[in-house]
Formats: sequence, structure tokens, C-alpha cells
Amino acid sequence: MHRRYAPQLCCSVPRGMAAKVVARLNSHDWHRNHDLIQLRRDGYIPYSKRNDPHYQPKPMRVSARSESREALTALSLALAANCDYNPDSDYPFEIMAPFEQIAAGMGMLHVYDNGRKAYDSPLHALSVQEQLGYVIVMHGRDTDSGQNKPLRMWLSEKFFTSRGIAVEEIRQWLGQFRNWAIRNGLTESLRKKYERHLVRIERIGIDLKDKHSLRNRLKQIKRWVVSPDLAEKKEAKVAMLEGELERLAQRESERLDTLLDETGDNLRSLAHAKKQRQTPFYLAWMKWSTAAMPHKVMAIESTLRTEHPGLQRHDPETWYRLLLERAGAL
Repeated sequence: MHRRYAPQLCCSVPRGMAAKVVARLNSHDWHRNHDLIQLRRDGYIPYSKRNDPHYQPKPMRVSARSESREALTALSLALAANCDYNPDSDYPFEIMAPFEQIAAGMGMLHVYDNGRKAYDSPLHALSVQEQLGYVIVMHGRDTDSGQNKPLRMWLSEKFFTSRGIAVEEIRQWLGQFRNWAIRNGLTESLRKKYERHLVRIERIGIDLKDKHSLRNRLKQIKRWVVSPDLAEKKEAKVAMLEGELERLAQRESERLDTLLDETGDNLRSLAHAKKQRQTPFYLAWMKWSTAAMPHKVMAIESTLRTEHPGLQRHDPETWYRLLLERAGAL
């Protein structure tokens, strides 16, 4: 046994879609995985030799060793447990954890006395799954150690279909995840969490601005996730809304003159009502109230409003006359 630890899932698995995917991956038999059989017939290509055109991979025996199968299973479970299943994300199925945490979730992270961390078996298992097309990995130079490491990872559609998970099941589970988030009021918090993740990866310089082929591949996965029926319904809704907006714009342009005329009539009626309200009693009361103490004015108005409710609205002239009488100005 050329390893320090036996691979096994050590991290917690969130409830919902993550738990369903992990349960399906547990029962996978690598002996019957046709992709792995074909890859072993062709031979593995180490990461350091991927850009070497003269490297010739060596064919291997079809059956993988038990250590390799256990590492592949533990890596798959750890990736599925730390995956982003929010269908509203820009790129679905992103692994929301650094690979060191994934290796720790497999139980295969070794820390030396001087603080150096080693996880060769998880890296080899990740390279195998990357060559199988199950995982899309963005490699780059780590700012802490200066080494070339996997910085960002996404699960491809083959990660699910190769384990017997149909496309319809994935779409159903994603729909259930969205409904669960809406029902529990978590849509906004999930969106903010994903935005914080994008800000963090942009700050450390591992965004996808210059990775055009990678972005296109991830968009292809998102198109695979979204049901064609839902896409057609979305396009129909967008076309209908655009038509409604056009009709509203035409209607608003036609009704602009009418609205201006109505506004002018309202202003003229308000000016006429104000002019009618300015009777001699009203002017006399305004002159007296501006010269008197405010609390005295408020006391007189409150008392008269209690004794004669509605009089100010129905008979303004009598209202101001009674105010002047109470104030002793008549």
C-alpha cells in the first residue's frame, strides 16, 4: 500500500441535491466504467507531459487497482459535496472550495512538521478524472507556494451521465433546488454568496476574462442543464414582453397630448378652487394667525374642529368666521 491514508469521505454532505448525487456516486463500479477502460487502454498522460508532443503514453491493464478506484470514488464524493448546484449561477457545477479542502475531505491531506502540505494521490485522481472529461480544471500558479496547482474546478455533464444520472433527473433536481431556495427566502443570500466568490477569485487573479474557450465550454454545460422546453418558453416570454413594451410606447406617445391637456385642466381647476377659498374671512384669519402665538392658533382650530366636524370642508366661509369670533377679531 503506497499511501499514508485510506481515501474516504470525511466532509459533511449538504442535504438536497448534493446528498442525492453523493448517494448515486457511492454505488458506481469503476470496473464497468467504459471511459476509464478506454483511457487505461490508451494510457494516462501526466500533467507535466501534457504539452510534450513527443510523449507517448503507455497502455495499462484494463482493471484499475483498488487504491486507484478508492481514490477516484472519494474524490468524486468530495467534489459532489462541495459543488454549487444553484442553477442561477453564471457557470453551473463549480466547486466552491480549494483543492486542499477537497483533499482533506477525502482524508488524504498530509501536513509535514515544517507546515508543507502534500496530497499527491488526490492530484493524480483529479488528473485521471480530468482526462476522462468528468472535471474541468483551471490550472495556475499558486501565490503562496509558487507551484502550479488546480485553482478552479467545474463538474461536466459526463460526471453525472457516466454514473447513470439522466439529464431529466439533473434538471428535476435543479428545479427542486430553485423552488427550495425561493420557498425559504434564500435566493438573495445565494446570489450574494456567489457574487462574493466572484469578487474573491477576481482579487486573486483567477477570473475567466481571458479564458474564452473555457467560458464557451462552461456555457455549453449550462445550455445542457437548461431544458430546451424551458428555453423555448423563455424566448416566447421575452418576445411577448418586447411586444408589450412596444405597444405601450406607441400608446404613451399617442396619449401624450391628452395627458398634457388633462394636466392643464387640473391646474386651472385647482387655481379656481384656491381663488374661491380666499374669501374676506379667510384673509382676515390668515392675517390674525400669522401675528398670534402658534399654540393659541392650534388650540382654537382644534376646539372648533371638535365641535363642528366637517365644517371646514363643506362651508369654508362659516368656518373662518367662527375662528375669527373665537379669537375675538370680529
